[in-house]
Amino acid sequence: MNILTENQYNQSVGKYKLLSSASGVGSIIATKMGFYILISDINKWKFINELNSRINQIRTHESNEKNIYNQSKGEAEYVGLGFVNDIRFVKFLKEEKNLSNLVCLVNIPQMSLNENINTPKWKDHPINKILKNKSLDKKASDYMVQGTHFPKWFKNDQGELKDIEKWKQLWSSKSLKYWFFAPPRDAGTPMKNSKGELITVKRKDENGVTESIQIYKELTQTNLILICPNGHLSDVPWPNYLKWKTDKQLRRRPETDHGELLFSKDQVGPCCNSPKLKWTESKTKSEGFASIFIECSNCGLGTGADKEKPKINLEGINSLQPYCIGQKPWEIGINNGSTIPTEPCFAEDNSTRKREKMRVALVTANNVYYATGFSSIFIPLDLSDSKAPGFHDVIDLIQDLYNHPFNKSRTKVQFWNQQVSLDGFKALINDSAIECDNIERLYEEVRVGFLKEETISTIIDRHEHYRWQEYQCFISHTSVPDTRKIEGLKFNEIDLPKDLSFYFTKIQQVEQLKVTNVQLDFSRVSPKERIVVNGEVKESKRGKNIFSCDSNELFVLPANETLGEGLFFQFSDNQIEKWILDNKEILSNRFTRLLVNEPDLSGQGVSTKRKIFNNGVKHFLIHTFSHILMRELEFSCGYPTASLKERLYISSNPEKLMSGVLIYTAEGSEGSMGGLVSQGEPDRIREIILKGLERSYVCSSDPLCWESEGQGIFDLNLSACFSCSLVSETACEEMNLGLDRRVLIDQDFGFFKQMFPSL
Repeated sequence: MNILTENQYNQSVGKYKLLSSASGVGSIIATKMGFYILISDINKWKFINELNSRINQIRTHESNEKNIYNQSKGEAEYVGLGFVNDIRFVKFLKEEKNLSNLVCLVNIPQMSLNENINTPKWKDHPINKILKNKSLDKKASDYMVQGTHFPKWFKNDQGELKDIEKWKQLWSSKSLKYWFFAPPRDAGTPMKNSKGELITVKRKDENGVTESIQIYKELTQTNLILICPNGHLSDVPWPNYLKWKTDKQLRRRPETDHGELLFSKDQVGPCCNSPKLKWTESKTKSEGFASIFIECSNCGLGTGADKEKPKINLEGINSLQPYCIGQKPWEIGINNGSTIPTEPCFAEDNSTRKREKMRVALVTANNVYYATGFSSIFIPLDLSDSKAPGFHDVIDLIQDLYNHPFNKSRTKVQFWNQQVSLDGFKALINDSAIECDNIERLYEEVRVGFLKEETISTIIDRHEHYRWQEYQCFISHTSVPDTRKIEGLKFNEIDLPKDLSFYFTKIQQVEQLKVTNVQLDFSRVSPKERIVVNGEVKESKRGKNIFSCDSNELFVLPANETLGEGLFFQFSDNQIEKWILDNKEILSNRFTRLLVNEPDLSGQGVSTKRKIFNNGVKHFLIHTFSHILMRELEFSCGYPTASLKERLYISSNPEKLMSGVLIYTAEGSEGSMGGLVSQGEPDRIREIILKGLERSYVCSSDPLCWESEGQGIFDLNLSACFSCSLVSETACEEMNLGLDRRVLIDQDFGFFKQMFPSL
């Protein structure tokens, strides 16, 4: 396929990948054409930017949050965007990311491409049809995700190395249209056929006139970059590197110099005032970076012309550690690609504000990008905390009234006693069209809630509280009330078989489930870990925001919303406590290494280690059960574990005690066909659990696996390996760590050992 114009220079990326752990704002995508594209921040995504502006207009004439939310929904649908209706999630994100004015979430549009011409399938696209009915003049590019080239250094077939702006200048100097500089091409090297004739193609211009276009050879993008632990990203300044490496080779710089001042014009600077770099590689490339040479044909550095200009290769480039200059190329403006935004960068763990150092990485290296995401199961606010229907809507209205300047001098008690009578409360309900089946109960709950007002901002561990709300919804209700028409949530409790009731408090078939995923931020070099120590939340580093505007000016975030189904299991807390007490000595000896000494907070994997330490043996029990069940569901209903996900509800916090797991269909799977829910019938679920536990007795790696005292990353698994207990990485919440099948089935101390007296 010939890419001839800018509007063909697109890359198809699955919408679910865009908010995955390996891709999103700030990540580098390797395209099918061999180029690297850096995904821009969401304020460069046109559909986010436009909706953000529309919501800003709503906020100028409306102050009621509910009205703003409803009007924003209308605006999103008007411009063809899918609105994510999850108020609980929005409230959480406002606190978690300090987005005080966040209003809503919208789905990322799915924009597929025509394979033959690499342009969007826009004519019959659902969004286009919606817009035509409303006479809105929009293009496919308005609903596509923006990106920019990175690294920005390219070389041609002759090895000439320039940054992309210099190649663009060369292209313009020959009066060639930028429209055809896609992908980046060398204006000095026209393509020729075997006869030496120039290759041209015919196309119609914007006026419909056929024109003949000359084809030029494509450039090759470099694949080395500099990454910073604080999330910044820079190109290697190759002219400066050539000068610095020459000085190092001539012993003009000390051995301890690792290029800390590489970006400094005064201390290092470029090789000359007008560098003309050339990049050459040996044909065999057997020596790695030592087989790549760089030189300047203008000043002669690196050419080997004399002793003062020795040959320079890239050997030892991995030891380069320049001070970070705080570049954020993912925030490059759409029409200003030559200016990279910057910010001060200092080492986070240094009180003296010492400058942070960067390190060299391949574009495709794993440590270039780590996304921090968060997922939410849609739960109506009143079901998440067992409040009366309409509670949250009413309390928000009363809070708005109390926040009026007229009431500043009054306490909440004074305001309530003087302003909120039962009759006035009933009038407020009627005027606001809020559904309520018991006004007296609602009045009392709102009174207590308003005067006490525990908000999520007063909760130490918001993540645990968020999971606890979902857990409470499932354990506090046998089903969603028939009187409630809730789209995206439907579950029913099954009658537990007698032997299962010994281990589980309840099992529920979740017929409808709506899961929403967002990206919170991202990091580089190492992932951002969230650590809970004695109820206090710590983070190993600060992530970089996915937006470039002021946080108070962000009103909408992109999200991925999927529908599915699942099975929810609530373990018996009493039985778990009894089991741990009855097997205290043997369990203590088995898990001493993981549960006695507190994990080193400066070590790797501390987040997972700390979860295991906080929740003890219960973590291994519930997590391993989840994996065993997912593996068995592969046989019973045909779902591969890559199409399933687990949602662990494990906490030993007395105020947020949780002992459960939800297994549900993941995005991209056929999650609404009932195949998973049907396995939750009482007779089937018993058989599946039994077969799964029986199958876990046998592992092709036994006896090594069975007798293992530590395997997997950081040795956090005991008797668990890929042959018996591990699942697809996308299915597991904890990177396949914290597993031990013996806590389930061991005949001496297994939790389920009474189900198999003969084994």
